[in-house]
Order: sequence, then structure tokens, then C-alpha cells
Amino acid sequence: MSPRHRQTELNADSKQRACSPTENALITVTQRLNGVTRLGEVLHLQGPYISLEQLNAAVARLQRRHPALRSRLQAHPTKRNCFMFEEDAMMQLPVKEIPRKRDEHASFWAQEWPKYEKDPINIGDPFARLWLFQDPADKEDPNGFREVVFMCEHAICDAQSLSNAAHELLHILSDETGHAYEQPLPWGETMENAIRNTLSGFGRMMAMIRFIPPIFKQITNRLPVTRMPFGEIDFDIREMEKHCHTEAVYGVLNKEMTTKLLAGCRREGVTVTSAVTSAILSTMANLVPTNDTQDMIMFITLSADVRRRCVPPVPNHDLNYYASGIGPFSVRMSAVPKTAEGLWHLAQNYSLHTNACVNAGQILACGMVTAKAYQMMLRPMNISYMPTYNTSSWGVSPFVEQYGPWQLTGVTPFMNLLRSAVPMTIIQTVNGVLTLMFGGASPVIPSSSFTALRDRCMDTLQKMINN
Repeated sequence: MSPRHRQTELNADSKQRACSPTENALITVTQRLNGVTRLGEVLHLQGPYISLEQLNAAVARLQRRHPALRSRLQAHPTKRNCFMFEEDAMMQLPVKEIPRKRDEHASFWAQEWPKYEKDPINIGDPFARLWLFQDPADKEDPNGFREVVFMCEHAICDAQSLSNAAHELLHILSDETGHAYEQPLPWGETMENAIRNTLSGFGRMMAMIRFIPPIFKQITNRLPVTRMPFGEIDFDIREMEKHCHTEAVYGVLNKEMTTKLLAGCRREGVTVTSAVTSAILSTMANLVPTNDTQDMIMFITLSADVRRRCVPPVPNHDLNYYASGIGPFSVRMSAVPKTAEGLWHLAQNYSLHTNACVNAGQILACGMVTAKAYQMMLRPMNISYMPTYNTSSWGVSPFVEQYGPWQLTGVTPFMNLLRSAVPMTIIQTVNGVLTLMFGGASPVIPSSSFTALRDRCMDTLQKMINN
């Protein structure tokens, strides 16, 4: 019997599972820092009216499939500052229907999100909730605009499994047989256990040796790091989660332009993430102040998916946290290219860096210290150790264009970034359309900075595409 199923068997009677160190850290962060790390997807649909009863029924079926979605947060009975998942077969995830006007369909979710963004998760709470937006006047319109917003705590999901669960929800909603995804899933392996089962004790030690010393050397032996200038604030930055809100703007490449970008990436031997990262670095080099007397350096981080690095690989349908990272990529300000040809060359250098990090086992090594990284968020903020930019690739999502009578016209990712004092970009491709979110904590980073980032970065991508 596999370790994954052994773990499920041991917890089958109690219907409880102790949180892993990373899950504990994520829950503690979101509790103490006003919901930081909570994430979600806005599912933009066009089709017939969705009743609250319909959506509740679909959500209940999704809960029967995923134990995390029918669980409540509980305190560990014996360990201090530790938590438990407690299954409750009778629990119904909160699903709230909020009416809006027809012409608000594209942006209404962004007005509602700040009202919930800072809510912590409390003992006894579920780990997810949903919203349904539509115009009551469109009840008879077979092609009306509807939005389903699916929000989860990061402790129970990463981008891959969140998108997969949202995809399953839409299939269940449109299913007339009552059998879509009816097979319940056991609790998935935690990230720590999956890594432990993949690497031997010696392998884990060697992975850390190849990961931590180079990172420490890179951070300590360097030129001054350039960062986005802060806005004028009248509060202590150590309490930014109390005074800030998540500001996010979006850039979208339509299907035709995304196809051209993919063709360019194949031609140059790079990934879409590498091309976007090159455009981001070029944009930052044009937006941030330079030092006339000394060169400066930019550091950009990237999240990484542990699932495919584990043996056996973890399936995307396991609703769980498997987000890790690799060592940051660095480039001197003076070396950032200005031509499209040079930007593709920078993307190639970035791809070489990511491949080297992956081959060195950094994804698994970083996964072993992810809990410590989140615990550091609870300490006073130290600007000197922050990178220039953060990126998170949500990959190619499993969504399809049609779910029964509903067309999926778009998917918008979002995240609570109240402690993000440097900009962040989420990269996601859905049904051949590339969406980039540019976000962070405002007013620590002025709202105008995100707009400028988005506009210049999209222009730079267009230049690369047309090269």
C-alpha cells in the first residue's frame, strides 16, 4: 500500500488530519496578517441563469469529492500553535449570491473582494467560500453574463489544484447525469511527506547543500538591489497588512497574440514564463531609478510546482499545497537589453537559470524549508532582503471553453498580497489566452506603478512577438 493511502487509512476513523508544518504556517499567517496568501479564481461565464440552488448542489457534490472542502479548521488538541483539518459531512460551504448590474459584469468582483480580503480564518471555519454574481433582470436571458468566484485558503491548495477544482465545479454544474466526478478522493500526501518519500535522508541533505549556500552567497555578495519606489505612507511598514489593500491590474493577450507568443517561445527554445520574465525585467529597468555612480542589480523570484518532481508524481486533482520555488534570477541594470532580439536572449538566460536550479534539486530543497519562509513573514519586515520582483506561474489551466450551456469567456486569478512590498505577477494561460496579473500592497506601492508596469510590460511582449 502506498504511503499516500496509508496516511488516509490511519485518519479514516477520526476524520481528522493534523496540518503539516507548511499548512500550519500558512494558517497562522492568514490568521495574524489579515488573510494574507488567500487566493481565488473568477470564472466568467456566458449562458443561462444560475440559481443559488443549482450552485449549492454543485458545490455539495464537489465537497463530497474533496475532503479539504468539507473540513473545518480546528486547534490541535495537544500541540500548541498547531491546527487540524476536521471533516464534517454535513457542512455546506458558504455560497453567497450578490446581485449586480449587467454592465458591471467585468469588474464587480473587484469591488466585492476588498470587503472580504482582510477576514482571517477562525477556528470552526471552512477553508473555502464562493460568490455568484449576475443581474436579476437577466434571469430569462440564455446568454447572460454570470461570474462564479471560488476562493480558498492557500493552506489547502496551490494554483494547480485550485484551477482543477474550479474546472471540476463547472463540469458538475453542467452535468445532467449526476455522475461527474462522483468518485471521492482520499486526503492527498502533504508536500513534506511527498518530498520525504521521494528523497533519501542523504538525498535531502545534499539537496539542501546545493540550495542554501548558493542562495546565501547570492544575497550577501552583491551590488545594491533596485526596487520599486515606495509611495508616501503615514504608517509603519511593519503594519502594512492593517493599512494596505491588494491592488491588481490585468494584461491579457488574446488567443491570436498568445499563439504568436508561443510560436516565438518555441523558436527561441524558451517557456512563456521565461519570455514574460524577460519583459518584466526590461520594464522594471525603465521604471525604477538608476544610480549614476554605481551599477545596480535586479533579483526576480519564481514559484515552482513540486508535484511533477515527486516520485510518484502528485496528481493535480489532489487539493493541496505543493508550491515551492527556486533560487532568484539576477541581472545587472546595465545589462538589461533594449532590443527585441536582446530580450529573447535574456529569456534564454533565464531558462538556463531555471533548468540549472531544477537539475540541482532546488524545487524539492525549497519545499523542505517553505514552512520556515512563511514563518518569517510574521517577523518585522526587513527591506534589505527583499527581491526586486516576485512571479508566480499558474501554468496552463485545465479549463475548457464550453461547460454544457455555459461558455467560459475568461478566468481571472487573484490573491491577498497585503504583505507584498514588491510587485508580483501571476502568469496564467486558459484556453489559449494569456492573462498576467500585476499586483501588490497599495499604497506602499502606488496604484499608478502597477498600471505603468502592466502597460509597459504588455508593450514589451508585443515587441518580442513582432520581432
